[in-house]
Amino acid sequence: MVKKKSKKVSKKTSSNKKVKKKDSKKASPKTLRLKTDHEIATDFAMKAHEKFEKVIKSVVLFGSVEEKKVSIGSDIDIIMIIDDVSLNWDQELIAWYREELDKILQRNPYSAKLHINTIKLSTWWDDLMKGDPVVLNILRSGFPILDVGFIEPLKHLLIKGKIKGTPEAIYQCIQRAPSHIARSKAAELAAIDGLYWAMVDSAHGALIAAGYFPPSPEHVMVDLKEAFVDRKVLKMKYVEWYKDLYYLHKKIDHREISDLKGIEIDMWQERAEEFMSVMIDLVKKIVNSKKK
Repeated sequence: MVKKKSKKVSKKTSSNKKVKKKDSKKASPKTLRLKTDHEIATDFAMKAHEKFEKVIKSVVLFGSVEEKKVSIGSDIDIIMIIDDVSLNWDQELIAWYREELDKILQRNPYSAKLHINTIKLSTWWDDLMKGDPVVLNILRSGFPILDVGFIEPLKHLLIKGKIKGTPEAIYQCIQRAPSHIARSKAAELAAIDGLYWAMVDSAHGALIAAGYFPPSPEHVMVDLKEAFVDRKVLKMKYVEWYKDLYYLHKKIDHREISDLKGIEIDMWQERAEEFMSVMIDLVKKIVNSKKK
């Protein structure tokens, strides 16, 4: 009788284990059930405050401030203002803050990606006094999730017209504008670099398949003509495209060209994609002919 009872007990305990295993598989982090921007930001703010306490002066939801808005594939922008006035932020404290912040995000996965901007209190205040447009916009449009009592009063002062832009802010904005134009132009020129190397690599692939040793970029056009155009398997226009892009890339590299129109970039994008597609087709045909 004792043996039978012990067997029954052991079966029950094993079944209990199975139930627990099943439950653990079904369980998912509670944070993934949060849907709206406001819910997600509030949950994060509470966990961050629980960890950092007085280090954090304010957590502001910026950009998407509608309480019932559900994030679908978009980031949630959060501003965290930290106290660097009463605390000395040495390298050790900075490393600890970053590590612990990362741990919070790792342990609490959300349905939307959090884009967290940490701003020092002294920097925030200096920019506010200068009337920096970014800070003024955060004050006007941001939603304070966690606040020690200075964001809300500042919002009301802004609404009443007590906080305004300054001549210094005007000067800084005008001064920054040209650098953004320069950065935009640099990005356009960088796009040509990517398209150029897409042509070089795809051409190399086709030439290697045809039994050619991969030439240097300046000799690719010659080998393309010999390997494919002369044998009537490639139109001459593709060699001309490569040649034109090669010299354009060279001029950009030598800083002879510092600006390109959007229509030119779009044209080269289309040409590079078509060129690459044609090179891939050539490789497929060569490989298939060798199999036969």
